[in-house]
Amino acid sequence: MKNPKFGFASLLAVIGISIVFGMLLGGRLNAPQVTFAAPTGGAVRLAPAVTGAGTTSFADIVERAMPAVVSVRSTNLPGEEGEEEEPGSPEEWFFRRFFGNPEQDDPRQPPGHPRIGEGSGFIISEDGYLLTNNHVVEDADDVRVGTQDGREFEATVIGTDPSIDLALLKVDTKGATLPTLPLGDSDSLRVGEWVIAIGNPLEFEQTVTVGVVSAKERRVQIGQTDAGVVSFLQTDAAINFGNSGGPLLDGNGNVIGINTAIRRSNFAEGIGFALPINHARMVIDQLRERGYVKRGYIGITMNSTGIDEEAREYLGLPDGLGVIVDEVTEDGPAARAGVEPEDVIRKVDGQVVKNNIDLIAKIASKQPGDEVSIELYRKRENRSQTVNVTARLGDREEGLRASTRPLRRSPTPEAEPELAEATGLGMTIVELAPSQRDRLDLDGDERGVLITDVEFNSQAADKGLGRDMVITGIDNKTVRTVEDWEQAIDRLEPGQVVKLDVLAGPRAITVYLRVPR
Repeated sequence: MKNPKFGFASLLAVIGISIVFGMLLGGRLNAPQVTFAAPTGGAVRLAPAVTGAGTTSFADIVERAMPAVVSVRSTNLPGEEGEEEEPGSPEEWFFRRFFGNPEQDDPRQPPGHPRIGEGSGFIISEDGYLLTNNHVVEDADDVRVGTQDGREFEATVIGTDPSIDLALLKVDTKGATLPTLPLGDSDSLRVGEWVIAIGNPLEFEQTVTVGVVSAKERRVQIGQTDAGVVSFLQTDAAINFGNSGGPLLDGNGNVIGINTAIRRSNFAEGIGFALPINHARMVIDQLRERGYVKRGYIGITMNSTGIDEEAREYLGLPDGLGVIVDEVTEDGPAARAGVEPEDVIRKVDGQVVKNNIDLIAKIASKQPGDEVSIELYRKRENRSQTVNVTARLGDREEGLRASTRPLRRSPTPEAEPELAEATGLGMTIVELAPSQRDRLDLDGDERGVLITDVEFNSQAADKGLGRDMVITGIDNKTVRTVEDWEQAIDRLEPGQVVKLDVLAGPRAITVYLRVPR
């Protein structure tokens, strides 16, 4: 008979050896080569991305990367005498920007006290260009950069892009050669891959944490960023105050992100956000040349629900790729090129457009004045065709500013006489009264029926239809009265997909609904 104690001890030994072996194997990743960027010419010359070079550990990756990671200290001098800063209330925001030591960067510091911000950064060219977050150096009067070997440099802010929270700095190396970090490809990054964050959290310099990519393309509002042009990598590699601007490295030691923000709440743990390095790649040379970034603008309003099953069926599209054009800005780039409402943008410069976000990214990566070729799918009546046009892009900032139209909304609308009412497609509608037209800021020639209620859990609710929206047409037939609505509804068959033309505030949108069976 076997000794049970001996058998149990053997089992524990086997389990222990397996765990140790698994930990060693899990910590092995491909290593980078030691690399420096070429001298800067007409643009910031970057070191090439590194591919696998054998088997190594996290420690080897960090050892090679650490000399190119810097601390960034910014000082904001006090303003004019008697001028007080707005105290602000960071706790009221779900996402917080952070400058390093929250005690030093307290917005409630007494007037006349210099504000100190501490963050991180990394060197991208041997002649002294480096990247960090815009919020680390924003409005700074003095910026200092510290390296691993104890040197300190005065840094110049060459340019900033608040839309993606990026800043390009330059230090005078006085002829010295600085180590650099190569930039990787954040688009090819996969969820679940190992990543390494290096920075200076809470004044603990050269701190390293490890985690994985938790998600990609997170559209979150962080500081002044423009959610229309930037999305973030989500990671559980621990980052804290002071990590802002530091690199997020992949398993080859390439920078694939810039640590930017954390989600802070009593229930959140391990939720950090990094700017994908490909967003930075697109604008580095613009920042070096002019100090700010201009982005392309095409002048359309996109269908907010995208190409879902109903839209695809109604339009006769072969797949769900592309962007449905709801509106075309008058005399904008798209209008001048011949783009029309209800067109579907399928390709830009020969590249397939996946969805609304992808189209924004493709257009925003261009500069005003650039020409782009656009492939359109156009269906009119029962005939569809492919149309190719060329658009000369405008300036995104100017275009968005010009297209903004404020709404006049009365907080307490006047009582109306009883109006004709009807239901259908999961909604209740009434005819528009004069005071409602004024409250909704409708033009004199805009007619339709007003949505007053949407059934809970209906497809209309799922597609975003709601109170105070105005339905102006069904299947390209004008709807002006409740009678028009009822006649159109009576012609529909269960399971059929119907197109609604809707005014949602200042926007004209298109919604595709399936008639309930």
